[in-house]
Amino acid sequence: MKQVLPADAISQGTADKDDPFRYGWRHIRRVQPNGTEVIEEVPLSFEDLLYPEEGDFVVYEPVHTRDFLYCFSTIETFYATHPDVVVLGDCRVDWGVEGVRPLGPDIVVFFDVRQWLRRATYRRAEEGGRPVLVVEIASPSTRVHDLGAKLDLYYRVGVQQYVVVDRGLQNEAPVRLIGYRRGPTGWLPLVPDTQGRLNLAPVGLLLGVEDDHPWLYDAGTGVREPDRTALRHALADAETRAQDAATRAQDAETRAYAEAQARAALEARLRALEEELQRQRDIRER
Repeated sequence: MKQVLPADAISQGTADKDDPFRYGWRHIRRVQPNGTEVIEEVPLSFEDLLYPEEGDFVVYEPVHTRDFLYCFSTIETFYATHPDVVVLGDCRVDWGVEGVRPLGPDIVVFFDVRQWLRRATYRRAEEGGRPVLVVEIASPSTRVHDLGAKLDLYYRVGVQQYVVVDRGLQNEAPVRLIGYRRGPTGWLPLVPDTQGRLNLAPVGLLLGVEDDHPWLYDAGTGVREPDRTALRHALADAETRAQDAATRAQDAETRAYAEAQARAALEARLRALEEELQRQRDIRER
């Protein structure tokens, strides 16, 4: 299937169009006429963003990096204890489907993985797995691919759900979520719930928007998954509470020690007094 975008949706980057390296670069080995080998840095093309090679360096905007890091790390952590689930971030994937070249989804979740070899290219034919979810964090340089060619390609390779976090042509618009679920012959819209959240099932998370920021929520509890800032604050609070508890325990231990010392001193004085009284009685009885 193909999606035709309106003319004003065609945007291929915000950087200077005269800058050949605006999308990024890759290193290529070339043999000189004299037989020596050199490594040449060459700019990426717009097509290279769709079909990456191992080692490509792609230029992204800070907001893209922030949204990507949060979504990827959260989903990866959510499945950290599931050995048959692999969550890949910015990894080249060879889908093992004839006619489809390797792609580089921002985030892809595979269920039922046989063996994860942890290489720069995930080779599905060798490592197995069902691609149940792909999330793309659209940027001005990749948006056309994310909302165009990748729709057809991800359907062809068997992706179950496809979600795009979109901020408009030049990252100028409020964030919105565009979701699709796999239908018998093509993509069907992924309808948000009453809170505007997309159910990423079979991945056990919801994806929503708050304060112009994509957030993930536990599908069972509805609790929002924290980002790194929230985790740091929570860790700092926990450390403060632990230190307070340790201080209170130490204070209690100090008080207990002092009380024990006082009791011991009092008991010693009582014993001395009893000994003195006994001595006086012994003297009177003589």
